[in-house]
Amino acid sequence: MSNSDGAQRTADVSKSDNVSLSSGQERDLLCVLSYLHLACGQSAQCVALLRLIVRNNSQDVDLLRIFAYALISEGLGDEALPILDRLDTLDDGPSSCISLMLLRSHALRRAGLLDEARVAFKNYVSLRDRTGPINQRSEGPHGQHPA
Repeated sequence: MSNSDGAQRTADVSKSDNVSLSSGQERDLLCVLSYLHLACGQSAQCVALLRLIVRNNSQDVDLLRIFAYALISEGLGDEALPILDRLDTLDDGPSSCISLMLLRSHALRRAGLLDEARVAFKNYVSLRDRTGPINQRSEGPHGQHPA
């Protein structure tokens, strides 16, 4: 089986409404497989697998974040934008705003909205410069946190 043939079969299955994942283990396995595909540069397969488990009402921030990244990697910025909108409302972590703004700028660029992408990227740079390094802690000489 050729790689493109396998991708097509996976994409066909991913658009089916007949697939039901009942166990958390099945969901976790698909998440791991999709992440491996993405890490190996196979974003189309990643997107196909994630489509099996991401639904319109998904509240799983981590799952939505990797799905948005995979869509952007596959050049589907227009599909990533609603996912990023959902993440904006769900993910209120202090460092999330900056990373979501960067993802949004990439999604807008991939969607062909270059002016909006530039504005989003400038906002990202401005916010990043104001907040400084994220998650930077003072550590001891051997990478341990002082007591």
